This record gives sequence, structure tokens and C-alpha cells, in this order.
Amino acid sequence: MKITQPDPVLLENGDKAVILLHSFTGTTRDMKELGEYLNSNGYTVAIPIFEGHGMGPDPLVESGPDEWWNNVVESYEMLKDKGYEKISIGGVSLGGILSLKAAYSLEDINSVVAMSVPQGKDIEDLNKRVVSYIENFMEFVGRSDEEIDEKLKELDEKPMASLPDFEALIDEIHSRLGDISVPLAVKYGGKDAALYEESADHIYEEVASEAKDMKVYPNTGHLMTKGKDKKLLFKDILHFLDSVNT
Repeated sequence: MKITQPDPVLLENGDKAVILLHSFTGTTRDMKELGEYLNSNGYTVAIPIFEGHGMGPDPLVESGPDEWWNNVVESYEMLKDKGYEKISIGGVSLGGILSLKAAYSLEDINSVVAMSVPQGKDIEDLNKRVVSYIENFMEFVGRSDEEIDEKLKELDEKPMASLPDFEALIDEIHSRLGDISVPLAVKYGGKDAALYEESADHIYEEVASEAKDMKVYPNTGHLMTKGKDKKLLFKDILHFLDSVNT
């Protein structure tokens, strides 16, 4: 099976813009349905694809947080070049982490939606995610059990080199929450691991934002934009964005 690089998504409509960021090991498909919903309700939506994602084991393992952050900045600058003065940003998991980074790093971020944001992840946890992704991806494209075993053995001997940087990024964001003052919506799934509720609580308590809210979606796991509560989630996100774009 031939694998092609997923394309970034740009859906234009009106003078309000939002960047949506997908999860670690995910693709723009994580955010496409939410993006189409917001676009149909008057928002221009940009969904970048993170470097190394959607292309299989080697591109992912060779990528890292600096490149993923550059993908965010490129989307932001593209929207600025198109004339958008205030830009909202939201994401799930890794996308949520980078959305929070954007809130204190980029000048004209109007508001943030942070979903399923990790806290206290260590390299072993992150490596398990990489291993699971690679095994599932190789099975999907029809690789043999021998090929999969060989790749996993290789990864065991030489883990993804940027995982310490990823761990450091998560720690950095949680240490700089006090630098965030834009309106913020924090969201987590009731069926996700307990650490994500703890992370949501920490974010909500530590940010300097005066306009902020936090909500749990009880029937939803980690990938919130694909969960059973997604219709309610989408409506809540639209309501939040409309409230800060009046």
C-alpha cells in the first residue's frame, strides 16, 4: 500500500479564524469533523499536519517537538498573511499542549480550547504510544509479523530520540500556565485516564485567564473529537468561540 503525506486543511469562511491541532500519532482527520462544523458556522479553519505524522514509523520517529511547533507557527503566519487579526486555537492531547504554548508565545491568539492535555507523562509512557502506533500502522498496511517484530525490536534498542524533548515540552507548558491570560476552555473525557482530569484541574487553577471554563464529557475517552459526546463538544466549542469573538 502506498502511503501519501496527509495534506493540511484550510476551510475559509468569514473573518474569524481558528487553528485546530491534532494528537500525537494522529492526523488532520482527528480534527476534520470539528473543523467542518466550525467552518459551517462562520469560521475559517486551518488544520496543520504535524511533521512525521501519518506516514508510518520512520518519519514519526525522526520528528520532534520543534518541528511540530513550527507547523503551528506556519499556520498562524499563513492566517495572519491572509489578514486575520485575531486567531483562536484549539487541540487535543499534543494539540492541546501546543495550543497552550501558542497562548503565551504568539501575539494575536484570541482564545484557546485545550482538550485531553497530558501532565506528568514520562518517556516510558510516550514510548508505549509510539510502539502501539507503529504496530497498528504496520498491520494496517499489510506488513508481515516478522517485519513488525523486527521494527519493534529496533525501536526497543533505539527509542524515538525526541521523546525527552516531548517530555520537557509538557513540563514547560505546565510551568508557564501563569503566563496565559486569554480566554480558555479546558475539556477532558470522563473515560480517559485519571491524570487527564488532574491535568485539567491544574490548568484551570493556574492560568491567569479571567474568562475560563472547564467541562468533563462523561461518555468520551482521550480522542475527544471522535467520542460519543462529540456533538455536544462541538456545540460547546462554537459557543465558547462565539463568546470571545463578539
